[in-house]
Amino acid sequence: MSNLVIVESPVKAKALQNYLGGSYNVLASYGHIRDLTKRTWKDKNSNNGYKIDLNSKAVDLNWAVDPKSKKNILEISKSIKKINPEFIYLASDPDREGEAIAWHLGDELKLLEKKNVSRVVFHEITETAIKNSFDNPQKLDLNLVDAYKARRVMDRIVGFEISGPLSSAIRVGGRATGRVQGPALLIVNNRENEIKAHNPTEYWTIESELIDSTKKTFNVSLKGNLEDANYYVFDIKKGNNIISNKKIAESISEKIKNSILKVNSIKKSEFISKPRPPFITSTLQQTASNELRLSPRKTMDLAQQLFRGIESGNEVLNLITYMRTDSTFLSDEILNSTGKYINEKYGKEFYEGSRKYSKKSINAQEAHEAIRPTNIFNNPEKIKDKLNTQQYNLYKLIWERTVASQMKNSLTEKTVVLVEAKFNDQEIYFLNSEYNKILFEGFKIIDGENKIDVPPNLSIEDIVKVSSIKEFQNYTKPKNRYTEASLIKELETSGIGRPSTYASILDRIQHHSAVIAMRRSLHRTNVGKSMINALKPIYGDHFMSLEFTSNIEQQLDNIAQGNLDWQSVVCEFYEIFNERLNKLREVGNDSTLVDPTSSHHFTDIHCPKCTGTIELCEKIEFDKTNGLREKSENCENIHMKWIPIKRKKSTDDGAFLACEKGYVDGAKTDHKSSLSEKCWTTTGRNRKSILEYENNKLETSKIENNR
Repeated sequence: MSNLVIVESPVKAKALQNYLGGSYNVLASYGHIRDLTKRTWKDKNSNNGYKIDLNSKAVDLNWAVDPKSKKNILEISKSIKKINPEFIYLASDPDREGEAIAWHLGDELKLLEKKNVSRVVFHEITETAIKNSFDNPQKLDLNLVDAYKARRVMDRIVGFEISGPLSSAIRVGGRATGRVQGPALLIVNNRENEIKAHNPTEYWTIESELIDSTKKTFNVSLKGNLEDANYYVFDIKKGNNIISNKKIAESISEKIKNSILKVNSIKKSEFISKPRPPFITSTLQQTASNELRLSPRKTMDLAQQLFRGIESGNEVLNLITYMRTDSTFLSDEILNSTGKYINEKYGKEFYEGSRKYSKKSINAQEAHEAIRPTNIFNNPEKIKDKLNTQQYNLYKLIWERTVASQMKNSLTEKTVVLVEAKFNDQEIYFLNSEYNKILFEGFKIIDGENKIDVPPNLSIEDIVKVSSIKEFQNYTKPKNRYTEASLIKELETSGIGRPSTYASILDRIQHHSAVIAMRRSLHRTNVGKSMINALKPIYGDHFMSLEFTSNIEQQLDNIAQGNLDWQSVVCEFYEIFNERLNKLREVGNDSTLVDPTSSHHFTDIHCPKCTGTIELCEKIEFDKTNGLREKSENCENIHMKWIPIKRKKSTDDGAFLACEKGYVDGAKTDHKSSLSEKCWTTTGRNRKSILEYENNKLETSKIENNR
């Protein structure tokens, strides 16, 4: 008699079929098959998939099969009847989402009560892992399923219920937020406020090229900024060590040129650098963003391909372990094989012995392994021709991090040369130069890093002279805006979101125009600012609170561990949320509470009516109105701003571009443009083609008008 296995993807099904053999039939469900029902305009009595009774603390959920999945579910049902399997195995991914998929399949196919139905879990698709999981089948973890239900319904409550009132409150249609998107926007908003509140302070640095007695030159610096002003003494009596303006900087340079310069000290020290732990989901997304320029979503898509399998001829290459994890743990099997590889490839002197990384992130979930190769001997070059460029680059990143994590520390020698410039007994300046030389590469041999800075051949008391000296003006800078990578790190540190949700959080806050990515930096838009202003006074201690949201994540973890009732958590969340929703509706109904310009976006598009062309301003910077302005004065007041409009008698809200100069709020103007939103929210070739097309239309219009 045959057995039946149900997985999510056909590629994963093919891989399992190869390992399990002919006594098993492996079918694919194609991911999630059901979701909460949605309220429809045709049936106003329908709900958004849930009914909550606060008196009895009960939550009733209504699920519906996705129309795209109906045919496939029918085929699986027919297969069960036809095969009449001895055992049925639900083999979806090993996390809450995977457990939910298994539960949905079991519930929809009426399998949950059958004794021959089991759950199998594996974190890598290898022969050993598959055999172990099928030798040790489990029951469905209903605690994990309950945690999924609680998360799903709370996300639905916020996402669906708040959309209409929020859109009315900020006068921009089709906007929404979410249970974790709100706090993510709040983090970006807080950084934006810090940047705008920053008051730049001027400081100057001095760089000099010195020459020794053998006519060899070396560079030194005298630093006078606020963050690091310990390398010199500007005035011994006053203790003033800030070079605050050009006059002082030039005076110091002149004094250094007229000073007796000699080597004060040459200090050598050694320091070690340790390899970083193997990847977890968040660190993989961050590193892929920084080094490969991949978005979190793209990173997860590629990682899923590497996990579920890359088809190569008749075989399927399952190259990495499961990609949604918050554990840096490595199994003994991979530790042993990695040690063997390092000894064979690089030599015993590079092998540290089994380094075990057991530290997990805050609120870590199920005990997964780190993201690692399934076979460490599949080095990237060996399988390069079987992967596309992006798959190869990501696999190489994962492989190198795993191998490096088991190698010895690198050892570097640091040499600090301190040159004393004595102008007189009261004014002595110290010029500093640093050199690093790697003594032992250790794990850095993986990426070929072997930087050697050769220090000058000097001795203490050697006399040197100034070859050249120059002053540089600087200003203290605020913290950088978040990138997708750094925002994920901040979310993880704050305990917000989980490995499976980071990518979707970033997608959603950008989808609703609350945040725009420009030059890889995340900028809070005026729409985002309006959303914060509308929501924070009402929900500032609820879902718009970082602490509250982190606490909800902890409660979800407690539900998953069987320590908390999911319906009680949902009811408590809903009661407070629903009470305050009317306050948000009041804001939406009272036009006096809303700034009509709050949703305007200042763009970097020139007004074609004023300039005769549609082009981008160069050297742009954000100004205090959250807009992009040209630094040169001749570009003032000729930018277009994007003005969303909400139509009272239509659900079809719109927007248009209008010139700052020609548009007065509420007044008609001919300084408008039919340009689409993509002309200023996108980048690269897409944006360029739109602008070129519009410029061609302008040129054609000029010719027609001149005839």
